[in-house]
Amino acid sequence: MGVTVFGLGTQRVEEELAHVHPALAKAGAVLRVDGDTMQNSQDIYQALARFASGEAKVLVGTQIIAKGLDYPNVRLVGVVNADTAINLPDFRAAERTFQLVSQVAGRCGRGAGVAQAIVQTFQPDALPIRLAASHQFEEFAKQELASRKQFNLPPYRRMARIVVKHETLATAQNIVSEIRRALERLPEATGAHFRGPLPCPIARIADRFRIQLEILTTDANALQRLMAAARNRAIFPSGEVCAVDIDPVALL
Repeated sequence: MGVTVFGLGTQRVEEELAHVHPALAKAGAVLRVDGDTMQNSQDIYQALARFASGEAKVLVGTQIIAKGLDYPNVRLVGVVNADTAINLPDFRAAERTFQLVSQVAGRCGRGAGVAQAIVQTFQPDALPIRLAASHQFEEFAKQELASRKQFNLPPYRRMARIVVKHETLATAQNIVSEIRRALERLPEATGAHFRGPLPCPIARIADRFRIQLEILTTDANALQRLMAAARNRAIFPSGEVCAVDIDPVALL
């Protein structure tokens, strides 16, 4: 028996399992693997070793265990809140949702016997959920790439993301506006597309407001030339106020 869960509320899932299967919980056969219970990679390794040996029967975890497990005795996988990532304001949200559901569902059925994956979602017809459930990787890639191309997003464009952090919102906005104006005056900015200043999806961290500027170019060389020109002219503020991320993997 094995249950793998990613998403929010792993502690609540653990509590519900203890209520439904008190004998398993009492025997210590339910393991929770997340940032609260695991302090380092050795803790994770030991927990997974207990699961692999059969000492632990149920594994509850976050995305830490969404991939990399290869145990033939896993018969049941549950994906809780599978559509959480879909609604994130990031152009890779659909891709990540498809990836996670596919990876977690793929943890079961690797040995002999019947296995089942159960996906909890409020949006069962959402493209990444539906296609991941039916293992249609090529169809998802086809539709997702078409959407990226339509809106001039990576991989059809190269991106740089500038994030400015400041205790005062107006100051952060003004700094990003100044950066944009300075960049747009550069000859290397010809053909580049700018988005911002805009609040970051996570608009405030540690009492500092976060404002972003996205820069999209047709290819990597164009982006490199623009960034090099900006550095040579000291357009970006020094220190921790400004962060420049080339080809960002997340936009939060």
